[in-house]
This record gives sequence, structure tokens and C-alpha cells, in this order.
Amino acid sequence: MKCAAAILAVLAALGVAAATAAPAAEANEKTADGVSFLVLPITSDEEGLGDQVRLMLRNKAKRLGAVVYDPSSIDEVLGGEAITVATPPDKLAAIARDRFQADILVTGHVKGKGPYDIRLVAVRVDKAGKPQVMDKTYTCGYHQIVAIEMAKAVYGIFGMAEPADPMRMLREDAEVEKRWREGPNLVRNSGFEQPNGRGNGPADWQDLEDQMAWTPTPKGTGKSLKFDMNKGTAESYGLDYYSDWIPIEPGATYRFSVRYLTLGPTPKIFLKGYHSFPPQEGFPAQRREIYRRQVHPSGPKEEWNTVTADFIPTSLKPGEDPPAGRSPMAGEGPTYLKVDLYAYLGAGVIYWDDVVLKKVRDAPAATADTKAPQPKVPK
Repeated sequence: MKCAAAILAVLAALGVAAATAAPAAEANEKTADGVSFLVLPITSDEEGLGDQVRLMLRNKAKRLGAVVYDPSSIDEVLGGEAITVATPPDKLAAIARDRFQADILVTGHVKGKGPYDIRLVAVRVDKAGKPQVMDKTYTCGYHQIVAIEMAKAVYGIFGMAEPADPMRMLREDAEVEKRWREGPNLVRNSGFEQPNGRGNGPADWQDLEDQMAWTPTPKGTGKSLKFDMNKGTAESYGLDYYSDWIPIEPGATYRFSVRYLTLGPTPKIFLKGYHSFPPQEGFPAQRREIYRRQVHPSGPKEEWNTVTADFIPTSLKPGEDPPAGRSPMAGEGPTYLKVDLYAYLGAGVIYWDDVVLKKVRDAPAATADTKAPQPKVPK
């Protein structure tokens, strides 16, 4: 992570260079179903990042219904020939049409080692005339942004409108909303009302530390958690407060919410997923963090705000698909979660209350992998 500004850019469109019109999807104008999608090797200044970008593009296209080409088959056909963003579009179109019978070909280069400028050149084969070309650069502040921008790129390549909110379909799903209203809250003592055995803090949460208090809720009823940070703490490591272990299902969709009132500190929430590892090489059995979701509230100060976030705990890398025939990392993904309430950057008081975590969608069932088209291999 390079800077806080880059983190906040996750929810915004980042800098995009001027480009020619994106390839239209012709008969499949609003869908990628059946379109054969060919991603050539992506070069990069940072070792390995080009391969990750290539995987992200392939996987997103496949999820949108396209039929993608296997990288090993592509490399075999190319036979070491270097195809780059500098290759003329007419030649790219000929490669797509004559060697692979592909509808769309994509190549690209990732410039920099953070932040990154990812230039993609996409050519749609037009049998009736000149190929349609998209040449666009996506600026990404850090690694996690890359997967989001590459998903946007695939929508553009197919001539499809990208979702304004990547998780918006959840809020349009009646079953999801019903589970959110009626399902059980997985966070024990979510309102900090029940005392621990010593009566000096809330049960089912960590012990209170310096600059923390279990206190009556301001502008409300019952109890809440209070941070009262001095300047040194706020400008260095901040304060965080953990829930107890929460069992979860890898690959399922969860919705989280919490209320907070800040008089100065900046709130942030980490949703941390853990997997149980058996004893190995002399180390005891332990739960290790393999997933992390950051939530960045942005409500006004001096009043109660509620922040809500949807997320899918998984151990997959950004843009990566699960192995064929398996649900997302079942048996290998995070099986426990902890809520980490965190505040920093601003001395003073912040209150937390009403922490909610509910499963709103089960993990998808295992399915067979999409069969990739086989290009012609030269004899």
C-alpha cells in the first residue's frame, strides 16, 4: 500500500488516458456469451505482475460468459514470437483471425512498480473491414486496485456498461435483503451490553487497553465502546479492538455494519479471515490470517453514522478463479473471522456500537470449468 489516497481511490474511477472507441460487441452488444477472448502475454516492469493481469482479464471475461484461450496453447502457437502493444493493429487482427479464430485479442504492458500504468490494446476482428481497436491506459495506485481496474477494462472491451457498484446486485436480490433483515447476527455481544466475567468490559471481545473504556452510549441508550486517544497514539499506531472468533463459510457472501460517532479520530474497520493450520515443522496448530477486507467510513463528525460493506472471504488472489470443479477455496479458505475496530489520525474520542455480521448468500456450488477453445497448432 503506497498511500492512503490510493486506498480511497478503490471506489472511484482512476486516471484513464484518452483512447479510441472500444470494440463493440456487435451481435452480442450487451453480453459476452460465446465471444472467443484471446489474451496474449502481458509484459511488465514488475516481475510477475503481467502474468497476474493476464489471469485477471481471462477470469473476468470467463465470468461474463466469454470463452477464453488456454495460455499454454497460446504460447505454443506463438512459438516465442514477441507480440506487444507496439505491434500494428492490422497484424494483431490477423493473428487473432488466422492463427486462433478469436473474436477479440488483447495485449498489454504494465509500466512502473507502484503506482502502475497498465496499457491495454484490444482488437476486435471485423471480417467486413478495418479491425476495431481500443487503446487505453489504467492508472492503479497499488496492487489491490489492479483487479478492480482490469474488471472495468473487460467491460469496456466487450462494449458493456460496467456496474456502478460492483456489489450492487446484492442490494437488488430479495433473498439477500431478507437474510440481512431476518438472519442471525454472527457477532456475539454485538452491542457491547453484556459484561465479561470481571465486569470491567464487554464479553466476547478482547480486554480493554489503555485509552479505551466501556461506557454509556452518548445520544443513545445502553453501552458502547469508547476510544479516547492522545495525539501520540493517534499519529502513530492508533488503537484497535478485536471481536472473538466468528466461524464463517469460505466463499459465502457476508454483509457487515457498525455504528460509530467520532469527535476527531479517523475510523477504519478490518475484517480479517483466518484459516486453521495443523502442526507442522515443529510449530503448533494455529489460526493464521489469510484474508483482509478494509472498510473506510466517511460520515460526518459529532453524530452517529452507520457504515455497511459486502464482502466474500476467500484466500484467492485478486482476479483469480478457484480450481475447476470446486467452490471458492472450500476447505482452504478462511473459516474464522475477527472484526477489528480501528481508529487513528486525530486525537480525541470515538464511540463504537451495534456491530453486525450476517451471511447473506451461500458459497456457490462447485461447477466444471469452462472448456477453452483450442487454437490451430502449426505442424
